[in-house]
Amino acid sequence: MFASHAYSQTIQFRCIQVNDSDDVVLFWEVNNIPDTYQVNIYTSLSINGPYALLDSITDIQIDTYTHIGADANTRQNFYYLLAVPKNGDGSLVVYTSDTLENIWFVLDKQGTGIALLEWKFPVKFSINDSFKIERNTDDVWNLLLKSRLNMYNDTITFCGIKTKYRIRYDKGRGCKNTSSALSDFFSDDIAPEIPLLDTVSINPSIGITEIGWKRSISEDTYGYIVYFKDGIWKTLDTLFGANNTFYRDINNSANTQSQEYRIAAIDTCLNASPLGEVHHTLLLSGTTDKCDSIVFLKWNAYENMPGDVDIYRIYISENGGAFHQIAQVAGSILDYKCQHLNTANDFRFYVQAYNKTNTYTSTSSIVEIKFNRIIGTGSVLLRYVTVKDNEYIEIAAHVSDTLLFNNIILYKSIDSGQSFTYLSKQSQINQKETYIFTDKNVKVDQRIYHYRFTLTEECDIEYVSSDTANNILASALDGELYTNKISWTPYYSGFDSCLQGYDVYRKTQTSDDFMLISSETPDTYTFSENVENLVEDGGIFYYKIIATACSQSQFQDESVSNIVAIQKKDTIFIPNSFVPNSLIEKNKTFKPICVFVNTDDYDFRIYSRWGDEIFKTKDINEGWDGTINGNPASKGLYTYFIQYSINERIKVSKRGSVLLIR
Repeated sequence: MFASHAYSQTIQFRCIQVNDSDDVVLFWEVNNIPDTYQVNIYTSLSINGPYALLDSITDIQIDTYTHIGADANTRQNFYYLLAVPKNGDGSLVVYTSDTLENIWFVLDKQGTGIALLEWKFPVKFSINDSFKIERNTDDVWNLLLKSRLNMYNDTITFCGIKTKYRIRYDKGRGCKNTSSALSDFFSDDIAPEIPLLDTVSINPSIGITEIGWKRSISEDTYGYIVYFKDGIWKTLDTLFGANNTFYRDINNSANTQSQEYRIAAIDTCLNASPLGEVHHTLLLSGTTDKCDSIVFLKWNAYENMPGDVDIYRIYISENGGAFHQIAQVAGSILDYKCQHLNTANDFRFYVQAYNKTNTYTSTSSIVEIKFNRIIGTGSVLLRYVTVKDNEYIEIAAHVSDTLLFNNIILYKSIDSGQSFTYLSKQSQINQKETYIFTDKNVKVDQRIYHYRFTLTEECDIEYVSSDTANNILASALDGELYTNKISWTPYYSGFDSCLQGYDVYRKTQTSDDFMLISSETPDTYTFSENVENLVEDGGIFYYKIIATACSQSQFQDESVSNIVAIQKKDTIFIPNSFVPNSLIEKNKTFKPICVFVNTDDYDFRIYSRWGDEIFKTKDINEGWDGTINGNPASKGLYTYFIQYSINERIKVSKRGSVLLIR
């Protein structure tokens, strides 16, 4: 090896490339070296030599050389250049290049569709340098990636294509160090990733099974295969397109059985993934208890839903109307009891499974329910609501003997008809049209009660209701000394909705029977009476109101109110003296003036100064005329005793003295 000198003249490599014949092509540049020099090319299979002269280039201007037979695909060749005088003058300067080697590249393959690339590091490779890995499948070189490593595994995503690879190292002077281009026949035989099947669901509007899944994460996903189980797993259909992740099974029988599905992904080479998890349709079934108006729903558990099934929601449609949710149960529950349904209607149900985040759902088949009940006919009329014996309420209903019903039911309301509760019922009796009910759990003088009837058909399902009607509640109002005032609540409905008016009845303390004293219009609810002429009939007055049906009513019924008692304050005016010989008639006798005193219990007596009884009477209109046994009594003080009752139980006594004046 010749010694080199540090002059501005230089010879140095630009790059080394390997051609398609595995020959090594050298590129260099010469700076300021005279034409009297030639270039000697040396090569070795080891960087440490020994090096042998490969060839001499006499034209110093030539800057490239091809080492034919270098066999660069199987070995690595090292090179350096010497610029020497053509005449061999040893006294002249010799110029030496750097040492450079070709990139020795090895290509291998596995049966798994992976190309294995490996190459040796160049001598001058540093940690800041990188290789370019390039691939050619259609006569165009494309960069795969840059790497600081000396190996790479390329996953094949295409089918049956002869593929070339090469390695390039950019650390050259105006050109790139390039390995040989190695090729082989590659094909993708790696199956794509299994797609995630979301849910299998039945579209309730069309009754068709719908299958949805997530796109396979494999980049070369080409489509999907839908499988169903018919004893064994069979291909249902193949869908092409990586984003085609929805399928409708239009030939399913999911309304009669639970059907199972699985999904596999395929790539461009038609490699199929393993089958995904099994998903199956929700099969909903329903039975009825028509006498209790119950539908019993059952369904199979939905398995393998992402995030697991958290809840099932139950939906109902009535008489072909829109579906709406009626209930929700935990994911561990597979049945539901739907109660209080109108058995005259038709129903449809379906169930939806939801995962914990409500991101996945599955809808069951639709089950149709018909109770096939015997429908009742006709109507029921509330005839009247009336108070009986001032203690309880009697309610009457009228039905036709042609009606088909099981029971007639009476409902009661204590909140002015806002809500009703069951009171009692009677079974249908052949040929009977009028049904009488009594309600003894009432306070007829304190509250208004509303009533209505319903008829029940087979299994006691209610199918028709009457109007409502109420008792009449009468009350006393404040009045003057000789005035009684009462009011009452209106009587609504009943009487076939035909009200004649209100009759006012009154009874006094001393009379035995009520008598009609006034008839009022249907829109009148108060009554006032002057009772001055009744002061001797006792201080208690009894009133009741009777609502009467008009002449057009089917039945000439009436409704009686509670009895209102008005007790007037008893009042007795007692003179302190009288003059039997007076010219004024009212002064001739001694008689208490009694107002609202019970005449039946009246007792009036006179006593002499020695305590002898000289006069007595039970006639409230009779007084003492000042005689004793028909003879005029002497003037002076006499004692009186008066006793009466203000009602049937309370007695009042008064004593005092009166002066007889002559």
